[in-house]
Parts: sequence; structure tokens; C-alpha cells
Amino acid sequence: MPDSSPKLPWHSIPSSGATCKVHLMQAGGLYIPSDMVLLPSPDTSNSASDSNGSSDKPNPFYAPDYVFLIEHTASGNNYIFDLGMRKDLENLPPILVKEALPNFQCEAKSPADILKEHGSPDQQPEKAKAVIFSHMHFDHVGDGAKAGFEKAEVWLGPTCCTYARPGYPVDENAPTLSETLPVDGSRKIVESYIPDDVLREAGDKRAGQVMQAMTKNKYAAVDLRKREWFALGAFERAYDVFGDGAAYLIDAPGHSPGHQMMLLRTTSHASTNSEDTFVLLAGDCFHHKELLNDPTRTARPPYAKAGMHADPEQAIDTMYRTREFERKENVWVIGAHDPSVGNGPRPGEKLIDGLVELNAWFEMGWKKALSHTPYPYRLPVPLTVFNSPPGSKHSPASHRTRRSKWRMRMVPSEFCASAHGAHAKLLRRIKFRNV
Repeated sequence: MPDSSPKLPWHSIPSSGATCKVHLMQAGGLYIPSDMVLLPSPDTSNSASDSNGSSDKPNPFYAPDYVFLIEHTASGNNYIFDLGMRKDLENLPPILVKEALPNFQCEAKSPADILKEHGSPDQQPEKAKAVIFSHMHFDHVGDGAKAGFEKAEVWLGPTCCTYARPGYPVDENAPTLSETLPVDGSRKIVESYIPDDVLREAGDKRAGQVMQAMTKNKYAAVDLRKREWFALGAFERAYDVFGDGAAYLIDAPGHSPGHQMMLLRTTSHASTNSEDTFVLLAGDCFHHKELLNDPTRTARPPYAKAGMHADPEQAIDTMYRTREFERKENVWVIGAHDPSVGNGPRPGEKLIDGLVELNAWFEMGWKKALSHTPYPYRLPVPLTVFNSPPGSKHSPASHRTRRSKWRMRMVPSEFCASAHGAHAKLLRRIKFRNV
């Protein structure tokens, strides 16, 4: 079969002697239905998987929830990239408690607790200058940067507030909380801005969204900051975070409004002929490493009844661009939910304790090469409808005692929330109906 992958130009990463120290932390994990992530083969319907007659569909797989402590070496300032899930899941917006938690088994661990237990005095939560969100889904936003991170600024990707505002309870069906991005100026909130003319020239459907959201007061008390955007690697837009080449934030749309990645220089060999090394914190660009082999295996309508991305085709384009980084020997792409990452520094451990410094990843050989190892589509963990109230017809106990067959039906979803109209804030959510 001929390769239909897009031919993407590569824009060299500028040379620099500046670096960041990067620590990985595992803020727990969650179980994700495999049918929402990966198709059995490119652009092939998930319904083909039903032919084996299994009564448990779809099966979930365990996905770690990685967050990162980043020290800008030159200044000594610390930053947190993502916060995982909040421990008190019952305090999520009601739409998530009702519609998401019953379908995703969540095992939360607070990054603030990890830092308090394992971090040095300079690594404590109150020392963080900013919390950088890859996006605003509940498994990345934690408690809204409250426990320990109250003094930190909040940095968001382009168009994030079009989705994250106004939040619950202002909007009773919102998948975010109003208190996370307060409108009273009590917290410094910075969102990167791409001018509409740039987006229109690129044919990007996000053009005009911020201006429209402003008319709805979604940008109150937000520092909307126009960046010095330039092409980096296979991406069209990135900016130098600290102005010294140590770190770049990359506009990486598709998964959710505001989705961004962070490229960090982990070693510099500017005075020699050796290549610098980098880690690319890819957020939710992909939920299984196999998708970087072939992004067209991304679960999405019409091939799947539900998926993980607000704009699947744009998300696939972002995966192709991310794959170009993965193909570079000196770049380690780290997805927020990629279990293959932990097998480098801590092989065989489901839950990684403490902080793992990543700067020596190249010398340690922690990056695993892309391969076409078959993905276990029918995973060994049977589906239960997790976190349902005890005694309910959807509880795990009821599921075990009733040999039920489950069928997915389409309803709006918090994972693929979009800002295109109030009625479409939640695109696809899965529920299970006994038949």
C-alpha cells in the first residue's frame, strides 16, 4: 500500500546552550476504553471487532497520568506542566461526575503531595512560578492549581478560554469549573494568542473564535498575549518560552481547544559536533504509541462510535507532525498517557513513585523505538462500569452478577468538548445500555 502520509517540511531547532531540568511524576492513572482510542487497522470500523462474540465491549486499558516539574536552569525558576486528576473526583463538574466517572476508572495522585514527600525545598509546590496546562480536561487540570500552587500563574494554549470559560456553575453543563479561571483578577491567567489573519491564511477554523468569545465575556481578566510565533520542527507555530532556546511551547490543535506541547532542551552540545537532546511533552496528542506509527488508526466517527478528540482530523494532522519529532534520535516524545514511557526508567512498574529526572534519557537508552507490535485490541481487563454508586444497576457488583451485554450508544462527550456553540460543548460521551 502506498504511503499516504503528508510530506512535512522540517524546520531546524535553533542551537542554544540553555537547558531545562525535567522531572517526570506519575499522578496516578485511569482506564480508557480501547474502542475510543485505536481502530483495528487504518480507517477500519471498530464494529469488525464485534465478530468474536465477546460480551464485554469495549475493554479498557490502563493509562498513566504523567505530569512534569521543569526547572529553567538559567533562572532557577520552576514550572509545572499539567496536574493530573484531583483526588476529590466528586467535586468535578456534575456533568463529569454523572457521565464520565461511571465509564473511566480513575486512580488519582496529587503532584503537590508527590513534591511535598519527595521534592527538595526548592521543588515545593509554592515555589512554582507557573502551571502550564497542555489543555483543560479533568485528567490534566487537577484541582485547578489550588493545593499548594495558589501563587503560580496559569499559562494556557491558544483559544483555551473559548472552551474553559465560563465553567460550572455559571454554565451548569460545563466540563470545567469557573473557579479554575477566576474572572476577578485574583489569579494571573495568560493565554497565547494567534492573530486571526494568520489563522485565516492557514485555513485554520479557529480564526475568529477568540474575538467571538470576547463578546461573551470569556476573556475577562485574561492576559491575551501575542507571541513571536515561528515554525519549529514539523509544526507551523511555536515560541521561545524564556527567550534563550531552553524551552518552546508549540501550538498543537485537535485534541481540545488550547492544546499545546512543550519542547525542552535537556542537554546542550553547542560547543561540540554532538546533537543536543530534547524531550517533547506531547500532552494528549495521542493515547497509545501505536498511533504515531499510523495516525489513521485513531478512533473517530464514522469508524468508531466515540473518540478522544474534539477535532479528529486536525488531531491526526498533529500526530503526523509529532511523529516527525519521534523519528529524530535526539528527541524523546512523551505522551501524557503513554505506558511505554515508564518502561524506560522504571520497567515493569505500574505506578512510579517520586520524581524521575529525564535529562540523561539518551545516555540511559530510555526512548523506545517505534515498532509495529500488534496492539492488544481485546484487552485482558473486562469492562465494568467504574465508579457507579453501589447497588446501582451499572455498578461493578451488578455487572459481575448479571451476564449483561453492553452496547455503546452515541451521546455528547466531555473528552471531546468543543467550544463551537453551547449545544456542542460536549461532543461524544459513551454510555452503556443493557440489552
